Amino acid sequence: MTRRSFARIGDVLPSVLRDLGLQKRFHERQLVERWSDIVGPEISQRAHATKFENGTLYVRVDHGAWMQELHFIEKDLVQKLRAACPEVNLTRIRLGARDVE
Repeated sequence: MTRRSFARIGDVLPSVLRDLGLQKRFHERQLVERWSDIVGPEISQRAHATKFENGTLYVRVDHGAWMQELHFIEKDLVQKLRAACPEVNLTRIRLGARDVE
């Protein structure tokens, strides 16, 4: 009787995602999911990352004043997000009102 050796999913997942061409999308989704941790509680209470597409992170903001504030610090936010997720090719953040799709 042969004994099978099992690998841990965490050890195998990166190569499986890469082989399926999904690693890039996985990292992009991680950026969206980690938004709150990266930008901190003050911003994340008022703005929520919704998706990443073609180098752009889409963020919904709950108030026009905060949208303007985030627009002023967009370059700093992009740098912070790039540092946290260097495998993602983030070029800009697109801000939108929370009640507008």
